[in-house]
Amino acid sequence: MTSDDPIKRGTITRLYQGLTRLYTEIPFRLFREGRSLPPLHYYMEVTRRCNLRCKMCQYIDWLENVPTKVQADGELTTEEWLNVIDQTSRFSIITFTGGEVFVRKDFMQIFEHACSKRRVHFISNATMLTEERAKRCVELAARRLGGRGFFFAGISLDGTRDIHDSIRAQKGAFDRSTTGVRALSRYRDEMRKTCPKIHINTVIQEANLDCLPEMPKIVKDLGAGILNLLTETRIHDIPNLGYVDPSTIGRGDFQQPVIDRKRLDTVLRATLREAERAGIEVRMPRMPYNEVLNHYDQGYNLREFGCRAIWSSLTIGSKGGVYPCWILKVGNVRTNSLKEINNNPAIRDFRLRRKTGGFAVCRGCCEIEYTGKVTESHVTPLPVPPPSAAEDDGTGSNSGQGRESETLVTK
Repeated sequence: MTSDDPIKRGTITRLYQGLTRLYTEIPFRLFREGRSLPPLHYYMEVTRRCNLRCKMCQYIDWLENVPTKVQADGELTTEEWLNVIDQTSRFSIITFTGGEVFVRKDFMQIFEHACSKRRVHFISNATMLTEERAKRCVELAARRLGGRGFFFAGISLDGTRDIHDSIRAQKGAFDRSTTGVRALSRYRDEMRKTCPKIHINTVIQEANLDCLPEMPKIVKDLGAGILNLLTETRIHDIPNLGYVDPSTIGRGDFQQPVIDRKRLDTVLRATLREAERAGIEVRMPRMPYNEVLNHYDQGYNLREFGCRAIWSSLTIGSKGGVYPCWILKVGNVRTNSLKEINNNPAIRDFRLRRKTGGFAVCRGCCEIEYTGKVTESHVTPLPVPPPSAAEDDGTGSNSGQGRESETLVTK
């Protein structure tokens, strides 16, 4: 980052990013044929179903057009998810995401099993995080950061009460979400635990821009410590994403989010100042501040960005599909083990090609990181599996999945 960059990376963020870079350094530099070590981080999309209808959601068309009664068809069963968890590497992190994880009636069973074995993080809108669930989650929390159990909660909150309810298309969503977060932080304090740490995920968009400076105070009042600002992306509007060669997709094939540069700069700087006053950490994508502005302006130069995530993580979709990145499906846990998939020919080929350059669809992803080094973009076509109704994970037209990523740490 440059010396005039206003973004201050927190200790946990820097540690996680440093760990993932160190973990991927040897396979990235030395391993031939695109091989990697066992994943350090697994993202498990337990369902695409959700009780809200967010305007910017990747699943909005699917949620509104697929009958509720059939939305769960084909999802991995409880036993299948428990088996997937058992296949994860010993020292890994598991992030549960959706959809809304608590829509699954068996989520607490899946969650408890994961907490008994790994370090666990979930992303939720918290509207279904009842007192009973919040208390049980904290009981499963690690005593200290880095210990086995529940250690991080990511809660989606996109603005002040009226703005959030408008974006989420449900009156009262803000109050239910904040009630859930407060229950989680209260039980954590009552049990005198360090975990779970709580980060609030907020997508930077036109609809909430003017209220972003108010978010740090909201975060602090909820007992959370981190405001995770995410860049908006519309790549999941691309038909059959995951089943088409990503190198054939150009910038003109999907809508780019646009916000006036000066206005965005003013709002973000005000948000960072308010966060400093409140003692709240702000997380933003792994790029200089100026590149965040570029994302909503003319876009940034993808040749100056790299990606190590495909060497350190795997995503398992709600129907078992496995992805090193949502733009390419490389297997399914119903037919192969995670160990077999992690270094199969399709994923190794993808790593090698992504290593030499980015795709247009990478723009806005919370996993890419700024390197400042220009790389030559590849033009070699990628082998992709044909769409299959039996194995479709919803990564086709208008039904993509965001990690909200950060996701745990940007992320």
